[in-house]
Amino acid sequence: MTIDTPESVVLPDTLSNWPWKRKVNPHYLQVKGESSAWIRNILKITPGLQRLFDLGEFELLAAHVYPLESKEVLRSGCDLMYLFALYDEYTDGATPHEAQQLATMVMDAMCNPDKVRPAGECPIVEVARQFWNLSSKSASEGACRRFLKSFDEYTISVVQQAHDRARKLIRNIDDYFTVRLDTSGARPVLDLIEFELNLPDQVFEDPVIQRLINASTKMIILTNDLYSYNVEQARGDGGHNIVTILMHHMDVDLNGAMKWIEDYYAELAQNFLGDLRCVPFFGIEVQREVEHYLNGLGSWIRGNDSWSFESRRYFIEDGLEIQQSRKLVLLP
Repeated sequence: MTIDTPESVVLPDTLSNWPWKRKVNPHYLQVKGESSAWIRNILKITPGLQRLFDLGEFELLAAHVYPLESKEVLRSGCDLMYLFALYDEYTDGATPHEAQQLATMVMDAMCNPDKVRPAGECPIVEVARQFWNLSSKSASEGACRRFLKSFDEYTISVVQQAHDRARKLIRNIDDYFTVRLDTSGARPVLDLIEFELNLPDQVFEDPVIQRLINASTKMIILTNDLYSYNVEQARGDGGHNIVTILMHHMDVDLNGAMKWIEDYYAELAQNFLGDLRCVPFFGIEVQREVEHYLNGLGSWIRGNDSWSFESRRYFIEDGLEIQQSRKLVLLP
């Protein structure tokens, strides 16, 4: 069956009833300057990198998704967003072997931040090393352990994505989410919320907390895929996107894919809010930190959506207008 692609599409307003409102971290401007200077001290900024940074406004992303955090955690967030942007940019066109090499080097650098790196190594490795050397100093032991595990899973999944790309594989919906939960980087970015908390493993082993984290990561994935689809399809790189997956495996058109995303997102949001009312009591001191963490999840979901329209990462010209009208003209 051949499905005609429309010239425009209406984006679902997935967060119209989301209780967390737009908020920017008050330390944004100060930390923006520090993080920007840091990345420029490590890298030679080519015109291509400058364009990537200008369109992405990654410090603004961190300020949106970590509005409740301290200046130190916001700095970690800004630096991490640079690392993710560079990692994605490099591996988007990498072979499976190249992606595996980078994964091995990056994890070695993060697990051994005091180790002298060999000359001529990919500069992303030094970005990762310096990021973790600074960020881990202000993070709790449990947060460090969980972050390194999540980031390792991210690098492994990016290798799998490279294999899929080489085979031109379009996964089914369930398999896609299994891989995308890691390739999105959603888990490590959520780990930053607990950097200055001392949450015991018991909290993260609780099934209600696990459901809340899982719903959060899926909402982040759907938001990123929804808004990035236009630029990805225009450059012929939409295979690792839920919109393409839906059209391919469910035999629906673009509007049908948008309706599926809208309905599934609404289900995830409803489940998230329902589970918030069922969070168990972990004790007075721990409970305060649990509440901070859960508020951080809700803020992340809102902030990611807001940044998507306020930056030029996905919508080069009219992001704020598209946010209001929801109408998106497809790129050729």
